[in-house]
Amino acid sequence: MYASDLAALPVRFGAALRHRRLFHPSGALANGELVRTAFEGEGLPMQSSRVVARVSKGVGVPGGIPDVAGLAWRIPPPGDLSSCGPWDVLLASTLAGTRFLLAPATSFAAATFSSLMPLRHRGGLWWVRATLTSSFSGGLDLDAVRTEIETRGMDFTVEQASGWGEFRPLARLRLQHVDPSSDDIAFDPVLHTHDEVRLAPGWLADFRRAAYRRSREGRGAQ
Repeated sequence: MYASDLAALPVRFGAALRHRRLFHPSGALANGELVRTAFEGEGLPMQSSRVVARVSKGVGVPGGIPDVAGLAWRIPPPGDLSSCGPWDVLLASTLAGTRFLLAPATSFAAATFSSLMPLRHRGGLWWVRATLTSSFSGGLDLDAVRTEIETRGMDFTVEQASGWGEFRPLARLRLQHVDPSSDDIAFDPVLHTHDEVRLAPGWLADFRRAAYRRSREGRGAQ
């Protein structure tokens, strides 16, 4: 057993006890659209496509109690390339002005969502962040999120930064319809990634890979 697998065992036990994800157990699943706004070839290869996305709470505390806010979306493989899998992008709320310090948010509207780890692409390191740009007064209420998505939609601006440079527009993300099928899609940013993109550093990516696998094992998900 690798050290990363051993370190991730508590995640499996926690997921088994909760019968759901240990982290970000509560979420609103939706269908939407990602529209690239950056020039082609500029930065990360994130292309326009239909996506499935999830707005979530990290601990799953009730009501409006501050919690780590989460945003994830899955980009399907381009065209009919069966050799390529989906690309999962996972972001979480961070302390203002930082890229990797997790912090609770008081509302989804006030959160700055970050990739927490840089993405290695063609020899460079890129960060991703997102903010909600449409109006939303529901705080951290996931039922309010579902209602908002279904009635008016929710819009996010997605940005990218090279190294420690400034963030620039990458894409727009619009969530339009609540997906009633399931809220247990196994988003995994290490297992499901673009073939030219990898999370960095490698040792931390290995731990996250093991943690996501242990979480799926603990709750019996695929």
